[in-house]
Amino acid sequence: MLVIDNARVFDGTSLLPGTHTVTVQGNTITAIDGPVPVEATRVIDAAGMTLMPGLITSHLHSDFYKFNIADSDRLGKERPPGVLMAIGVRTCRVLLESGFTGFSGASCSNYVDAQLKMAIDEDIIPGPRIRACGHHIGTTGDMNNGGRWWKAYQTPGTDICADGPDALRALVRQEINRGAETIKIFASSGHGQLNRTTRNMSRDEIAAIINTAHERGAKVRAHVADKAMIMECIELGLDVVDHGDEVDDEVIAAMAESGTFWVPSLIYLRSLLELGYAEQFGITRAMYDHVRAMLPVAQAAGVRILIGDDYSGVFRDLMDDDPLDHQVGNYGREFDYYGQIDGLTPEDVLAWGTRNAGQLLVDPPAQVGVIAPGALADLIVVDGNPVEDLALLARPQAALRAVIRDGAVVIDRLDDRAAHLPHPALAGMPAR
Repeated sequence: MLVIDNARVFDGTSLLPGTHTVTVQGNTITAIDGPVPVEATRVIDAAGMTLMPGLITSHLHSDFYKFNIADSDRLGKERPPGVLMAIGVRTCRVLLESGFTGFSGASCSNYVDAQLKMAIDEDIIPGPRIRACGHHIGTTGDMNNGGRWWKAYQTPGTDICADGPDALRALVRQEINRGAETIKIFASSGHGQLNRTTRNMSRDEIAAIINTAHERGAKVRAHVADKAMIMECIELGLDVVDHGDEVDDEVIAAMAESGTFWVPSLIYLRSLLELGYAEQFGITRAMYDHVRAMLPVAQAAGVRILIGDDYSGVFRDLMDDDPLDHQVGNYGREFDYYGQIDGLTPEDVLAWGTRNAGQLLVDPPAQVGVIAPGALADLIVVDGNPVEDLALLARPQAALRAVIRDGAVVIDRLDDRAAHLPHPALAGMPAR
């Protein structure tokens, strides 16, 4: 039994007044401010530091790393499958060291997400809680299958395709059979992805994918940017809108009513603008500013907005401090970035990466991303108050003092000594 005493608590929604005691039994939070049990195996004096749910990123490509954006039609083929899996293992380590105890995948090659989840569940490697995604599912000649036909995959990379409801239904079932808990589709172009048409799938094809996934307990997320396609996908039961560049009041009302999650992922667009590549990828300052302006509107309407972006190291050759590289601290930059938008509070944005993200990460009755009795104990201890300074989350080397994953302390810096991760698979690995 683990007890964290004398802690300031952000519970996934708000910062509770005063300090509190949180009790963890096994992998579950059992009490807040209950008596300290005499059978406690460890009592941590947080000394007024902040205890909060572990952070969760909700748009992650675990095997994307240092690829050339000009070769995007060959994603998942940059390296052999074993090396891509090794990249996934590295990503899991970077996430934990950044204070992220969970991720919802947004596509991968070779079923890397599902295999990482298996390895973590079997205690082969340490890592975050995972909602595994599969490949990009598309159709012949769409934005991920068009052009460069002479370089067509001989074996699948990140993208797979089929045509017609029956064939796509079979692909969805195959993805789920191989461990995917989320199906990813490209419903439209946009968000830095150019195409000959805004529609990549017919309505009946999208409906077949969503219905088949839901029949087997999986969720569906879509790269979708233009308004008409966003509205169509929401009407058909889409779970997650990725990007949503043309979100407006009508789309926000539809997302709020249907409970659709939204991952705006604006760091990628901002990076293209700052580096002078925006026009090349169909991005305008007006588009970027429009999405920023819509975020407070969506928050006020009750849309479940999420943290997450296209981390890949794609800009590492263009800038010294690539904000989208898989490096410790980079994921946490999103909180301070979104927190500077007028109309959003720090607690709003923290909830995007805790409470809201937990609702996507696990299916009921499981609960994560909050500090409440019965919730899974994925927690972090931060030296400072992130509600007052969201940038703390981008400085985990200095501010992150402990990571508790499934009730076990996997990063312990509470005694002011050098950080260590006790799992044997991480022994001797250099800090990044």
